[in-house]
Amino acid sequence: MVKIEDPRLAAFAEDVECHIGKLRRYATGVTDEEMSWRPTGISNPLAWLIRHCADLLWLSYGRISGEPVPVNLAQSRIAGSAFGDVQYEPGAPPPRESAGDAIAYLNEAWATLKGHLIENAPSLGELELIIDRRRRDVWTFLEHFLADLCYHTGQASYLRKLLAAERRRKR
Repeated sequence: MVKIEDPRLAAFAEDVECHIGKLRRYATGVTDEEMSWRPTGISNPLAWLIRHCADLLWLSYGRISGEPVPVNLAQSRIAGSAFGDVQYEPGAPPPRESAGDAIAYLNEAWATLKGHLIENAPSLGELELIIDRRRRDVWTFLEHFLADLCYHTGQASYLRKLLAAERRRKR
């Protein structure tokens, strides 16, 4: 494990890894059918929530690095205004929705973003992005991403509890 010297980046990475760990737990032991299950009144199944979180990681990587991402983010229901100038690799296959595939996709997205952040830590403070038509520092963007990740992890937690109740009901 690489020690992150920058305290702000270390705290950010620790928070992201905590939420990714929760998403991994929520997908553990879940069938493909359950990954796509959603009860009445719930918009997004667990597979969508995990993919959306991974796509937010890819969006962050694309915005910060300027590199193309391996997913068409327009299919992720991420607000188009968040894309900035992010490009995607045409023809990249959409991730499958099994628990294992969703978590592998999430892990790949985080490893890519984290590696880029660590490698470029000394210059992160100088990076500015256009967010909501205003120039802001990269940390404003990353903190917004972290808030989204927290929100969707909470949704996944609630959905997993509902799934456990559904399993008990079916017995």
